[in-house]
Amino acid sequence: MENTANIHYTSLTSNYSFTLFKELSSSVEGNVFASTYSIQFLLLLLAFGSKSKTNDQLKSVLHLSKDKPPNYENIKAIITKLEIPGYLTVANGIFSDKAFSLSTDYTKNTEKYLNSEVKSVDFSGNPTSGELEINKWVYNRTNGKISGIFKPGDINKDTVLVLASAVHFQNIWKQQFTETKKASFCLTAKNHINITMMHQTGQFKYYKDNHYKFSAVEIPYKVGGYEMLIILPDKMDAVKDLENVFLKSSKNYAYLLNNMTIHNVELDIPKFKFESDLNLENTMEKLGCTDMFSSRADFSELSKSAPGKLRVSSMKHKAFIDVNEYGTEAAAVTGTNVVNYNLEYVLSNIKNVKFHACHPFLFIIKKEKDIIFMGRLSNPNA
Repeated sequence: MENTANIHYTSLTSNYSFTLFKELSSSVEGNVFASTYSIQFLLLLLAFGSKSKTNDQLKSVLHLSKDKPPNYENIKAIITKLEIPGYLTVANGIFSDKAFSLSTDYTKNTEKYLNSEVKSVDFSGNPTSGELEINKWVYNRTNGKISGIFKPGDINKDTVLVLASAVHFQNIWKQQFTETKKASFCLTAKNHINITMMHQTGQFKYYKDNHYKFSAVEIPYKVGGYEMLIILPDKMDAVKDLENVFLKSSKNYAYLLNNMTIHNVELDIPKFKFESDLNLENTMEKLGCTDMFSSRADFSELSKSAPGKLRVSSMKHKAFIDVNEYGTEAAAVTGTNVVNYNLEYVLSNIKNVKFHACHPFLFIIKKEKDIIFMGRLSNPNA
């Protein structure tokens, strides 16, 4: 894999996350939720097996250097740092047809550095059984939250390879919400709905941005240093405008995190639960990843047995999130069919603020600066 492994993976992938989510959210109305972390693993699985322009395009989308030597140990170190079994778990699966031979180097590196499971499946002889096996694998790896990412007919006798990346996150709040109440949520200036709002008052990191006109609060989870970052536009109908300006550059994200300070926050956020089902082909093509879907695709590092015959025929992402007064459960899976800060201290002169998330907002589940999930909540009842 010496020609394809020029992938220098670092934790500074917020550029990739912002670029991807901005493109995704621009084509989706209403609620949207995605694990940029899960999609990143899928793209890495493809990058590890690609060469030439296909590889260059994948690395460009991932914001990875085309020139620096590979650093597989760094990839492994990032996974080890971010993932805590029982709280954040990622599973990568490579399902190949029995008649199809994967490269030994590809299998070895993806198993060792991306914690991938490699399975042989009889797609050509029994595609329905293969589809059921992959969907069962996804169901088990996401604690039963994601089912049926591949629908009947998605996998057929011509399928030779399916790559899937599943992530499951479950955690309770460091400080649980003390009460729930009925409240009004503004879908638009004229359209309001009744929702369940969660309430608590406590010390949280907070920032008010007068330039991009939003406020943000960081709500920590109890275990592992994970947080939910909520970014609330000042105006009730400005979430799309905020996406267009804030997501343009990850420098905005870095600036926000660096300027958040401890406040006494009277906090109200909606209780919500929804699922996103996204097709990623158009998004990837708009981001410049075009060759992998065409006859120009070069996945010769993935397999020596079918050079020039492999291409990505579909790319799906399904994600689920449940936010309640106790904590959050989130799960996501991406499938490709190839044809902690500590508040235990006393601060003086802490400002008091109200954070009332009563209209559409953006949210991020992260660990330190590393983004795991990104979402837009437009309707808590949808």
